[in-house]
Amino acid sequence: MTPAVLQPLFERLRKEGVCFCVNNKNYNKVNGIYNKDSNNLSGGGGISYPNSHLLESFGDWEERNNWNGEPPLFISKELVEKIASCLLCNAKPKTIYLQVTTKCNYVCPMCPFHGEGYEGKYFKDNPSLKPQNMPLEEAKGYVDKIVDYGANMVAMSPSGEFFVYPYWEEISRYIKSKGLKISATTNGSFLTKEVIAKLKDIRFDELIFSIDSVKQETYAKVRSPKEKDYQTAINAPILAAESGIYTHVHFVQQQPNIGEKEEVLKFYENSNVKFISCGIELHTSCDKEMTILPINRQQYIHGLCGAYNNIVILIDGNLVTCCGFANRYKYIKHKLGVCSLKEHSIEEVISYQHSLMVNKDEDVMKLCCNCDLYQMTFKRQKEMSIEGKYLAINEQEFKQYFKVPKDLQSTPNHILLWLYQNNLVTKMKQDGIL
Repeated sequence: MTPAVLQPLFERLRKEGVCFCVNNKNYNKVNGIYNKDSNNLSGGGGISYPNSHLLESFGDWEERNNWNGEPPLFISKELVEKIASCLLCNAKPKTIYLQVTTKCNYVCPMCPFHGEGYEGKYFKDNPSLKPQNMPLEEAKGYVDKIVDYGANMVAMSPSGEFFVYPYWEEISRYIKSKGLKISATTNGSFLTKEVIAKLKDIRFDELIFSIDSVKQETYAKVRSPKEKDYQTAINAPILAAESGIYTHVHFVQQQPNIGEKEEVLKFYENSNVKFISCGIELHTSCDKEMTILPINRQQYIHGLCGAYNNIVILIDGNLVTCCGFANRYKYIKHKLGVCSLKEHSIEEVISYQHSLMVNKDEDVMKLCCNCDLYQMTFKRQKEMSIEGKYLAINEQEFKQYFKVPKDLQSTPNHILLWLYQNNLVTKMKQDGIL
């Protein structure tokens, strides 16, 4: 059966007289994707649409118009963009980021907000976001709007360190009182046993730790030179996981820590940390978001960026639908101010910004077409492997490591991989076997 979300699109295309033939075998395959081992555009490739959960369907299906031949193996870039835009307009994010502080106790060199070479410039370009704390009552008001929108998780506080916010405990308890889940990305330097005990009492749902090295010499270069920060930060994920909070460690590969990913994996492999992700360093340069290290670049196809629809409520009351827009805020602020969250609902603001994206607004396209966030989050086929005690999933420039449950760690790798590829490990968890 054709996915219900796409039926209005196909009806419109038929009324417009567009020639097409789309079925469950080709809707996610497109001409013009680089072959894995070639730089020519003659081949096609498999893609993964953002918001692909909206495409769920059972059995074979096919939609066509003015097409009399055999179904094509690939569909056109233009049709892919129409499908992606259709999904975008129907997507409703479940997580919304809330920027309650733009302050941080670190000056990490790679940070586009506080790092050496950035600090001062970013906030000079964007004075409304200068280092500050959001008043508690204002933060509560945005939480209420998140409840009204129907999201189920609030993620604290992008581009700042959540635990420097003087009201972090109060806003966390308020979020939980509204029936929402709460997550935070942190450098970990404030997360002592006492703080983690409070987070457990609050019933904090998720902590994402930015840990770019477990070697003190390297940590001093990429994070903080203070030994106390280092010791607290690298051990905080272990303590948080032991307390029952879902714990995620994120490692960003950059020049000083090349080759240290395996040491991070080894350091946490016997802990209760369930998930470790690895990315590469980005550099904000004028209106571009670029990677520092070389990556495999793909042709830009509109609507396939997995970074879009990461909704961030900024400290000045504007909402952005991509974290990359926050990094290059001054180039897009004049468009966002037309529909600010201070005067509108989240649904109204997101709908307005989706219309800019779908209609290829000139200012939006200047930020999107040459942005390496697209290159890093554009997804083709996932590659799975077993690496030690982890299931490794390779997606373009990201690599994710999920801890293999203890009951399965003695299973031969080829059998374990088959279990994961057929979603049987997930099924065992759902049925309470693991």
